Amino acid sequence: MKATRTVPLAPADAEFFGAARLRAARMQPYLASAVFSLIPVPVPGYGTFGVDRWWRVYVDMDQARAWGVEATAAVLLHEANHVLRDHHGRADRAGVTSASHHRWNLAGDAAINDGLLADGLPLPDPVLPSTLALDPGGLEETYFRQLGERAAVSTSVECGSGSGGERLPVELDDDTDEPAVDDVDATAIRRGVAHEVTAAQVQGIRVSPGLALWAKALLTPQVSWRSLLRSAVGRPLRAAYGRRHPTWQRPDRRGDSRPDFPSPGSYRERPEVAVVIDTSASMSTRALDAAVTELDDILRRLSAEITVIACDQHAVTPQRIRRLGQLELTGGGGTDLRVGIAAAAELRPAPTVTVVLTDGWTPWPVAAPARSCLVAVVIGDRAPLPVGPGIVAIRIDEP
Repeated sequence: MKATRTVPLAPADAEFFGAARLRAARMQPYLASAVFSLIPVPVPGYGTFGVDRWWRVYVDMDQARAWGVEATAAVLLHEANHVLRDHHGRADRAGVTSASHHRWNLAGDAAINDGLLADGLPLPDPVLPSTLALDPGGLEETYFRQLGERAAVSTSVECGSGSGGERLPVELDDDTDEPAVDDVDATAIRRGVAHEVTAAQVQGIRVSPGLALWAKALLTPQVSWRSLLRSAVGRPLRAAYGRRHPTWQRPDRRGDSRPDFPSPGSYRERPEVAVVIDTSASMSTRALDAAVTELDDILRRLSAEITVIACDQHAVTPQRIRRLGQLELTGGGGTDLRVGIAAAAELRPAPTVTVVLTDGWTPWPVAAPARSCLVAVVIGDRAPLPVGPGIVAIRIDEP
């Protein structure tokens, strides 16, 4: 059955749904505003709950009664996590296609349920990292990649477009005038919840690692890549960085209106950036999660293609990517990132900045490659920071 409009819940259903929503807010108070922002759409006979990208939660109240108030509250928290963590938008950035929607949905479910179950919430038939033979405490993007390296996982779970999965048959059309949470309001809700999550941690309240990492990334990115890249490039490029420069190789698109007065087009000067990412056996799942998170932020800040080299003691063929979903990581051996740094120096055009994302357990070159800056991002507090001419060393926390 397809929902055609958001009809009100029947009085008895509204009372039950209200009790479940209130219970969910008490289970995890820092998610209260997200839970109360969900818009219920009754779909009798649907058999479960699902959510679309507009924060509409599709509910079968007969199934909810079968679950009971406690389990229904846990399910509401699960669906709220999907839209709160922007699984729809992250699916686009991760390169999720129609062929891999189901795998992304599973990755999101595992990341969410891992934290909910650790808090003792009674989820009905949850998909967990252990269900999929994955390590606990991982990020959705990491689980998505790891699942892609295996045979197809057989499960019928589908949470809807709000999870980054396929649209549910019961979902309302995107162009409907029915109530919805738009992108502006969603951003405000997310920032408010992120502050609540941070405050809960300060008070010593347990928060799932995935949710804590999401809140930290939203409010306080560990590395300010825009400032760092500007300071890392040489003075001539730094003076020109971001400005428009004339070029006759790219004529002005508006020049056709004045053929007697041709004018040049323009371009923006951008640094050429290469990223060497440590994929050796010493990199824990959390360290790799942190590395991938920083790489995603670099891609966002530059809004341009960059070259990524995966490296353990051997450098993999460089990959030219614009978004995280294009990245393929291989490795698992020993560590000598000097090989990856040397491979980056041989790229043409040569990188202005080479960023290394690692746990630090590697030999380092004595200096940055010629006419380049080397930015070493060391994850965790155990390995020493590299020192040498042209090397900028930064330490970030392992999530």
